[in-house]
Amino acid sequence: MVSKYEKSDRKGGLIAFVKNLVLKPFRIALSKEALRAYLTTFLVIATGLILLGFAITAYTLFYWSYIPRIGFERTIHLQFDNVFKPSDSRYTVARGAGPYPYGTANLAPEIVSVQRYDVAIELTLPRTPENTDAGNFMLEVNMYAPEEKGAGIMDTVQAGIAPGTAAAKVLATSRRPAMLPYRSQIVELAYKVSELHWYLLNWRSEEDKLYVEMFESVEFPKGWRNVPSSLKLEIQSSHRMQIYSAKAVFRARFRGLRWLMYNHRVISAVVFIGGFWTTEMIFAGLAWAALTLFVVPPSQEVKAEEVHEVAERIKEEPEDEKARLSDTERTFPTLSGQQALRYSSPKIKHEDDETGVLVPGVGTPQAAEADDEDEDADFFLDSGLGTSMESSANRRESMRRRRGRTSLKDEG
Repeated sequence: MVSKYEKSDRKGGLIAFVKNLVLKPFRIALSKEALRAYLTTFLVIATGLILLGFAITAYTLFYWSYIPRIGFERTIHLQFDNVFKPSDSRYTVARGAGPYPYGTANLAPEIVSVQRYDVAIELTLPRTPENTDAGNFMLEVNMYAPEEKGAGIMDTVQAGIAPGTAAAKVLATSRRPAMLPYRSQIVELAYKVSELHWYLLNWRSEEDKLYVEMFESVEFPKGWRNVPSSLKLEIQSSHRMQIYSAKAVFRARFRGLRWLMYNHRVISAVVFIGGFWTTEMIFAGLAWAALTLFVVPPSQEVKAEEVHEVAERIKEEPEDEKARLSDTERTFPTLSGQQALRYSSPKIKHEDDETGVLVPGVGTPQAAEADDEDEDADFFLDSGLGTSMESSANRRESMRRRRGRTSLKDEG
């Protein structure tokens, strides 16, 4: 038959079990160790993202500083001061300039050192009789070193316009021939007839473009004095050339790491950013470890196991003390005229019982000791709470019993 208390205990135990089962994941998730793990994870992720941003920024700056422009152009404005040699005094002739059209262009800061370039000159010429009659003509290109520090860009350009007026060092020079494509009269007439409607609509003009390679894989050593800052073009011909425009075209030839970074941008970005980020994370981890070891003192936390051990010892000590005190013999006070009450350990009594067993036919001291124990037992059973008359009567009764036992022993 199950009592209502047992039913309530069972019911409470089941509710507590279900409650603990439901709350156990929340307790684990909100424990100190879990919170510490959450904080550490957040710091690691935040640090990793910040360092990843630094790695991307570092690679971007490195790319734009290390990889030059793959190609760029410079317009050259030709000068015809000395070509016609006018007699009018209003016209001035530049000193040091030859009797050919010439022009300069500024190259800084596009050209970098230790990089190969292909340099070409692009001329736009009309198909006039003078240009077709000129036949072959020469193009000369000179690249000049920058002036010493303190000289401006205009000084450098002026040195390129009129070489000889300033001490301009030539870093590279090249002379190449050029010529307009030849067309016979019949081919030229047929071509103009077929393209006449485009000319009438002004969508095309009677001009040709010449693309002349001047340098192939030209390279300049390290040092700002070895990198050209200006370029001069001179068109040398026995005829008076008629030119619409001229420009210098530079094309970089990448090789090695620059070629890899330019032609495989995604792969190089992943590799370099990953390398930068890994290096930053390693040094951040080393810095964190050094900070933890040498700056932050070690935390003196008491483990949960030690707390439980101390609690168990505190609980066990009173029981041990009580057990130790219960085994000792003690004497209790009684009323006047009564013997003191004595308490002996049950273990001691048990041992006396085992050693003091009466054996028939054996001497009487054991019996006397047994009588004494009976008397002691009688005195022990006396609570001492009665009146003096009751205690005296009990004392007389005990004396009579003792005398009777003694006489019986003597007769025996």
